[in-house]
Amino acid sequence: MIDLSTLNAEQRQCVETIDGPVLVLAGAGTGKTKAITMRMAYMISRGIAPEAIAAMTFTNKAAREMVERLESLVGEKTATKVKLGTFHSFCLSILREYGERIGLAKKFSLAGTSDQIDLLRRALQEEAALTAINAEVLHAEISRAKNALLKPSDFAKRAIHISIGLEPELLVKAYELYERQLKLNRMIDFDDCIFKAVCLLEEFPEVRAQLENRYRYFMVDEFQDTNAAQFRVLELLGTGHNNVCAVGDDDQSIYSWRGALFETLERFEKMFPGTRLIKLEQNYRCTNVILDAANTVIKNNTRRKEKTLWSANDGSWPIEVSALPSEEEEARFIATRCMSFMGEGFRAGDIAVLYRANSQARAVELALREVNIPYETFGGSSFFERKEVKDFLGYIRLLARPDDRLAFYRVINTPNRGIGLKSLEKIEECATKSQTSPWRVAKDSATSLGLTGKSLSSLQQFVSDFDSLRSWTVSTAEDLAKLGHEIIKRFQLTRDIRDHVKDAASVERKIDALKSLPRWLASAAQDVLKERGHLDIHELLDRLTLNDRDFSDRDENGKPNRVSLMTMHASKGLEFPAVIVCGMEEDLFPHKNSASNSNGLMEERRLFYVALTRAKKRSVLTWAAERGSGTMKTSRLPSRFLSELPAGAISANQQLANTATRIEEKKEKTLSALQSLRANLKPQPRV
Repeated sequence: MIDLSTLNAEQRQCVETIDGPVLVLAGAGTGKTKAITMRMAYMISRGIAPEAIAAMTFTNKAAREMVERLESLVGEKTATKVKLGTFHSFCLSILREYGERIGLAKKFSLAGTSDQIDLLRRALQEEAALTAINAEVLHAEISRAKNALLKPSDFAKRAIHISIGLEPELLVKAYELYERQLKLNRMIDFDDCIFKAVCLLEEFPEVRAQLENRYRYFMVDEFQDTNAAQFRVLELLGTGHNNVCAVGDDDQSIYSWRGALFETLERFEKMFPGTRLIKLEQNYRCTNVILDAANTVIKNNTRRKEKTLWSANDGSWPIEVSALPSEEEEARFIATRCMSFMGEGFRAGDIAVLYRANSQARAVELALREVNIPYETFGGSSFFERKEVKDFLGYIRLLARPDDRLAFYRVINTPNRGIGLKSLEKIEECATKSQTSPWRVAKDSATSLGLTGKSLSSLQQFVSDFDSLRSWTVSTAEDLAKLGHEIIKRFQLTRDIRDHVKDAASVERKIDALKSLPRWLASAAQDVLKERGHLDIHELLDRLTLNDRDFSDRDENGKPNRVSLMTMHASKGLEFPAVIVCGMEEDLFPHKNSASNSNGLMEERRLFYVALTRAKKRSVLTWAAERGSGTMKTSRLPSRFLSELPAGAISANQQLANTATRIEEKKEKTLSALQSLRANLKPQPRV
């Protein structure tokens, strides 16, 4: 039997309430991950088959943490039988099993973010009226449409044609062309994992019945982040047995731009009548000073489920609020404050600097460099967007799936083999006419394409080298590592880096990263082997692509000892002993695009709640009286959220009380000077 003695009363209630719908309202830092993994272990100890449990969360990082905790409770062998992963991975597994029923290729590929943009650009080139559209903007809108379960025919109902400047019927055309490109390349995108799973479950009741019979208990973590498509999956599969446990916090719903609905907890109670509500309010992370501030601020939001976080933790440090004359001074203050924290005994890795927009990071980075404080930024380019990574994985993808067109065209001339665009166009023309893959054309019909000289010899050599690698037996992680090293060597991928990168230091850094990829790939393969007992490269590629959004290539031995710089959105789910939140100014936070409507303002306030509750012990809030540089400097006013903090919880520097007054005085003086100048420039009447 599982030992529940370490749980508080509410956590224990969550663990022991197994049958029927349960909604766990879990505030920040209240130990929800511990409670829900304990719940799964308790269910198994009570005789429920682990194969009957499906648990879903929203990031691979959270899923890995839950797997590790469950393994420690029930053992590795039993834990692997639970269907535990992200919503996307759960739905992707359904499509792998049943996808042919809705027209998916048997071994379809999952398109990474950059592949999706490339395919959309290719789609837009098919129609002259679409060529001027920003592919990234349209891709984001198509993503939102799929998350809202809108097919191309429904796309015109949305008002986005106004912002994009395109007629509704052309938007529909663009969406349709993108879908055709995905189908042509035997691919689906991230949003299709869930969107197409919903289509499958709605269209084929027998598939739904099989899955309902297989999974009798559902658990969903971070339920407040659920969008319409994810909610529909839960509705389709969970209402049969009605054993659904949703864990969430409406005060941390900060992803409306991804389609998340802050009222999703209310929808759950309507969808599952008789829902039992359990509140987790004891916080194990923050001091009561921080919690008092967070509780006070968030109470200004309406339509939220009431709860009050409290803590037994010691510590009565006030929240520091500092106003600085400019963003440069703010950045220098942040660097100085980091140094003082380190002087108090904090490690650099214990400190985080949070901001509303990535553009704020630059000034902070410069200030930290000036005083030699190590730092790392989060939220930049994805690991999978690096050229050397995409090239290497392109070879792996093509070996696993020779009909992968994107992989073929990526690697065929990487490094440069003298196979030019005209040669590639001939290959594509032949592949289109014969309805086969470019690889099959290159292998079987190279001599009939009309290629000559270096193009023909290089293509034939590529086919020969590639064919010999396809004969390799890859059944272990070590086999895969050897294959990776052979790809780098045989296809001279280090030469490609030297040919394209000019900076010597960057060249060596990229080559080192490239040479580490086979080891990293083998490590990822171990996870597949552990779960499946055999190495499935197709599943491995799926996992790598799904990990695109939250992959971290930090030191394997743990988090490096550096100050963390990230957006408030990126900080969700993390915690640090000391947190500095900068840019606490009107128009920046709350952001001017959100402050004009009540729903937007409430989401910004929830974001502030998230930022406050990342801090375990010390919290510092800063704002600048001026932001920008040169003639682009603008005067700023302190964020309205600062005025919502309880007076007893904050310690403000002397500048804070009079900075706003100085700004208004400065505006009045400027206006007076302008009026005087206009008067002097006014033409005088002739005598």
